[in-house]
Amino acid sequence: MKGDVLRFEGGKANTVQHATPSIDEREGQFLVGREQERALFERFLAGEPMSKHIWNLYGTGGVGKSTLLDAFRRQARRSDAVFLLVDSRELGRTGDDLCRQLLHQLPSLKGKDNEDEDLPAVLQGRLNRLAQERRVIVALDTFEDMAGMEGWLRERLLRGLDSRILVLLAGRYPLKGQWLVSPAWRERTLWLAIDHLTRTDVLAYARKCGLTEGSQGERLWERTRGHGLSLSLAVSTELLEGSGPLYDKGWSSELASSWLIEVPDEELGQLVEAASMLRQFNQELLAYVVEREISADAFGKLTALSFVRKIDRGWILHDLMRESTRSYLRERLPVQYGKLMERCVLYYSSIVKAAHGKRDVSWEVGELFRYIGDAMIRAHMNTSWNNELIWEPLSASNLGEGQQYLQQRRNEARTITQRGVDPETGHLLELTLSKEEMLYAIEGLDLEELLGLGQPSVMLMKSRDGAVLGLSAIIPINRGTLEYLEHNPFSGPYIRSMTAAERKALGVPESEAAGWFIKSIDVLDWTDSALLLEASSQMYSYMCSGKLFFTSPPPLPMFYDSHIGLGFEAAPDVFHCSYDGKTPTPTFVLDTRGDKLDAFLAALLRRIGIVPKSEEAAEVSRVKEDPLVKFGLTEREREVALCVIEGHTNIEIASRLFISEITVKKHLSSIYTKMQVKKRSQLIKLVLQ
Repeated sequence: MKGDVLRFEGGKANTVQHATPSIDEREGQFLVGREQERALFERFLAGEPMSKHIWNLYGTGGVGKSTLLDAFRRQARRSDAVFLLVDSRELGRTGDDLCRQLLHQLPSLKGKDNEDEDLPAVLQGRLNRLAQERRVIVALDTFEDMAGMEGWLRERLLRGLDSRILVLLAGRYPLKGQWLVSPAWRERTLWLAIDHLTRTDVLAYARKCGLTEGSQGERLWERTRGHGLSLSLAVSTELLEGSGPLYDKGWSSELASSWLIEVPDEELGQLVEAASMLRQFNQELLAYVVEREISADAFGKLTALSFVRKIDRGWILHDLMRESTRSYLRERLPVQYGKLMERCVLYYSSIVKAAHGKRDVSWEVGELFRYIGDAMIRAHMNTSWNNELIWEPLSASNLGEGQQYLQQRRNEARTITQRGVDPETGHLLELTLSKEEMLYAIEGLDLEELLGLGQPSVMLMKSRDGAVLGLSAIIPINRGTLEYLEHNPFSGPYIRSMTAAERKALGVPESEAAGWFIKSIDVLDWTDSALLLEASSQMYSYMCSGKLFFTSPPPLPMFYDSHIGLGFEAAPDVFHCSYDGKTPTPTFVLDTRGDKLDAFLAALLRRIGIVPKSEEAAEVSRVKEDPLVKFGLTEREREVALCVIEGHTNIEIASRLFISEITVKKHLSSIYTKMQVKKRSQLIKLVLQ
């Protein structure tokens, strides 16, 4: 790359060219540390024979694995080696997707392969031929996102590669399972732990960035302790995109401190702390959590910070910032942390109670369980939603797609290991399911029979391109389904255990639902956290609806623990053995009819030590009364007030209720008069407290 400068000599303009380093060259100039890893890679490029041609680079999020891969790529380019790099987060869901990405990066070769026949074989052939002439490196970053393809990668692709090809697998966790158990794979694999930079590295980086005073480098070292991402952020105070939540308590607090350099005063710092307790927030929600009014100016300063982003429901902190700040509070200010968490829990539980039976509260229920769920639930929900997924009701036109999905599940069933991290403790949770156990979720599922009930029972989860990735079978309870539910081997034992009066109460017209029975919630890839999160969210809209909700999931500890964690109770003396013909399987019940919702929520709150005050406890024990009715609000005014509590603007309320913005303002004026308040924050405080 050249930079041109015009210089006038003798009346003529002459161009003087100065060499300007490329982006890659500048990045290389700022690289510090990792000398041993870079030296080892240089030995490979120089042609030194190596017995270990699979390198596993592992370390916690943001520690510098991707930066090291970039350094390797620059080294390879200087040596005229072929370096293929794929970020696993950008991959599709199949091995062929990986093969296509790698093939597209390969230099052109004489002859033409037919890439439509057997992509793994085509890729192996081209890589192996290329390795006879040049050094070849295949690097897969964020390897933890390839958990569902790990076996395929090892057995289908890597097994056939020339041993002269170096494979780099970079991720948060060290390779386990067959990589360790099999002597053949173990002797070919090199585990390289990528740790924090040393103090010397940090001081060198500070000097490269122009921070030449010794005290500046020392402060960087004390603040970041060599964590790569926090080091960059501390120097630039400009947020970088990270690779996921923080789990290491030893440095997550330091990362929070480095981010908070942007926060100039104590008030703004308190708002950042409160916002870190919420997955999404708006001004009124944040005011409820901190128990005081927040000025527009203060909220504007908060949302202007570099690590705050606007979303549909309000604003969010960057994942790394949120997790590191929460960890900071948990370690340094546990009392303040507990108080903020309690306010968040009370907010969402109050919303659920206020909207009881009036509208869908699935979002609020999901948020509530992020605080009060057990470790497995918290780990399960500690992922980002996949906004590309859609749900489609089962019908005669797509019945074939549903049946094809079930056949695919049976054909592709295999032993899998689910991994997750509890964001509260940082502990890694692992759960292994055998091939047989993986099929329990669809055991006895007859889509044609369910479609014949004439009730909206089955939903297909689809990607944007129409591929079926999961399904749910949640059967409404009414006159049209009671006989089916009574004779079904999975739901029948519970229905038959009811008294005549209890069963009669379920016989509502076919256009209604007295409750629901979950027959199945299933996904194609049980290692995909986003799919599991989306599938499980199907339950949230039913859980606090004021109806009967029951299920009899597979007899595995994970299902037992998760349902108890969600507040279900095991029905006494109700069992069946329909999954495998021998294992007694219980039925779990969640009943929020009448006053039972209050008791359900109170029990959940007690789990985390939130006990209502004496006057609040007395209120819980009384017959539930809509708090908005007390003020003499009309039905429409109650709808507007609920929208205000949820944080919607006047324009959003008008769109949601199909009325004009002027009408919304008139309703608000009436509401304020009846409730004797002057603004939104006072309305919310009055209702929720």
